Amino acid sequence: MKKNNGKYIYPGFLCAMLFISMYSRPLYSLHPALSTLSTAEGKETLRIGIANFPASLNPLYAVDETSQAVLNKVFDALFYFDGAGSLQNGLVLDYRRGNKNKEIILTLKKNIFFSNGRELDAGDVTATLERIRDPNFNSPYSSKLGFINRVEKVDKYTLKLTLNYLPAPWKCYLCIKVLEDGEIAGTDPAAFRSMIMSGTGAYCIQQVSEPAKIILSLKDADKNPTMHRSIQYSVVSYTQLAPLKLSNDEIDICELQPDHSETYGKIKEWRQKFIILEYKKFGYTYLVFNLRNVKLAREVRRIFYNLLVQGDFVDRFLNGKGERVFTPFLLLNGKTKGGKFPVQPLEKPLQLKILGNSESKIRKEFILFLQGELKPYNIQLTPIFLEYHTFLEYIKKSAYDMAVSGYILDIDYDLKDIFYSDSYFNYAHYRSPEMDRLLDQGLLELDPVKREAVYLKAHGLWLEELPLIPLFNLYYYMGVSRKIKIPGTVSTLVGSESDFLIDIRQWTR
Repeated sequence: MKKNNGKYIYPGFLCAMLFISMYSRPLYSLHPALSTLSTAEGKETLRIGIANFPASLNPLYAVDETSQAVLNKVFDALFYFDGAGSLQNGLVLDYRRGNKNKEIILTLKKNIFFSNGRELDAGDVTATLERIRDPNFNSPYSSKLGFINRVEKVDKYTLKLTLNYLPAPWKCYLCIKVLEDGEIAGTDPAAFRSMIMSGTGAYCIQQVSEPAKIILSLKDADKNPTMHRSIQYSVVSYTQLAPLKLSNDEIDICELQPDHSETYGKIKEWRQKFIILEYKKFGYTYLVFNLRNVKLAREVRRIFYNLLVQGDFVDRFLNGKGERVFTPFLLLNGKTKGGKFPVQPLEKPLQLKILGNSESKIRKEFILFLQGELKPYNIQLTPIFLEYHTFLEYIKKSAYDMAVSGYILDIDYDLKDIFYSDSYFNYAHYRSPEMDRLLDQGLLELDPVKREAVYLKAHGLWLEELPLIPLFNLYYYMGVSRKIKIPGTVSTLVGSESDFLIDIRQWTR
C-alpha cells in the first residue's frame, strides 16, 4: 500500500478505523467490540493463507490474483463470474440494449448498502466508471471501457451507457467493482490509489498489516448468523509450509502445490486434518519469444512448436498435473491441431537465455526439463529465475530471449491484451495489422458462430508467426481444514476477476 504525506488514507465507514503498520507490530482496534478479532479462533474467523500480500486494496488498480481474492469479499461488481465460470448479474438487476445497440440501460438492485450505511444508487456506478475512464487516474481497467462514450444517471436505480461500439463480451468488461461516490469525490490521483473504501460486499476491511496480514469483518453479522464473523488473510510466502500450517491448525484454507496433492494420500496426519479440492484457472502457462531478437527466427520458433505442441514433451512433463492446450490461441479447445513444420537442424549451437518466475516451482521444473530436451536440437538454454516483480520488470523492458509465464484470462475468446500490436501485455512485440483487424472484428461480432470463425482465422495468423506458444492448463489445489463446513458446490473454474471463494456467503460456520 502507498502513503500520502506519510499517512494511510481511510475514508469513514461503519467498520472500525484502525492504525496500520508497514511492519509486524501489533495492531490496535479503535472499536472495543472488534478488539478480539485479530486473535479470534475457531468458527468465528476463517483463516486463509495467501502466497503474497495484495498489490493493491483499491479495486480500480487490483489486477493480481491475491488482490482480487480479498476485494471480492469487500466489493460487489455489476456482473461477475460464479464458481462454474458462468457470467451472473451482480449489482445489476436487469439490462437492455437500445438505439440499434448504441445504448445499454442498466437497472440496479435496490436495498444494497455500502459498509458506511449508504444505499447503492446509479450515481455510485456512474462515478466509478468515470473514475476508471479518467486518464488522470491511470486505471488498468480503462482499456476495457473504451467502448463507452458517455455515462449518465437516469434515476436513482437506472443509468445509461452511450456506446462508441458494442463489444461482444461487454458484460465481461463490466465486471467492475463499484465504489461509493461520496468517498471518492474530489480525491486526487495520488491519494485515490492508496484509499481503502467502503464496499457493498459481505465484509469490510478492518485491519491491514503489510506485508503479513489483512483482516476483514462481517458487515451485517445479525443478518448473516451462519457466516464467519471475520476473515483473516495471512501470507504464507514459503509454499512448502502450507500443508504444515493446515495440519497445525494455523490456517483453514490455502492453495497447495501440485506435489502436495501427490503426497497427500501418503501422509495420514494430512488426511485427518484437511481435504484437497481441485479446480482450474481460465488461462494457461505459455512460452513467449522476444521477436526483437534476431536469433529467434521463425525456423527456431518452429522447432519449439514441433517439440511442445506436436510432440509428447508436454504430456511427459505434466504426468497428470494438468492439461495441454491443443488449440494454442483463442478457442482453447481441440478443433485445430495442425501438424509438424518441416525444419532444418541448426548448424551452429544457439544459446538463449530463458526467464522464469522463481516462486513457481512447476514452471521452474518445466524450464529445467526443457533445457535437457533441447540439447539434441543444438539449442542451449541458460535459465534465469527471478522473483516475480523483478521477472515482470525484465519482461516489460524486453530484457530476455524467451520466458515462461502464466496468464489468467477473462472468460472470453478475446485476447487483444497479448496479441494486439500496441497492447501493454504484448511481451513478444508481435506486430500484425491483419491480426489487429481480426481481433477488432471478433470483438464486435455478436453472432457466436461467426465470431468463432473470425478467431479461427486469427489462429492461422498466430500459427504462421508463433510469437508465443501456450503450453498447458495446470490443475490447482485448495487445502481446506476438516473443521470448515464446505458448501455443496465449490468453484471449479477461476477467471481473471474471480477466485476460489467467490461465493463467500456459501462458506458458513
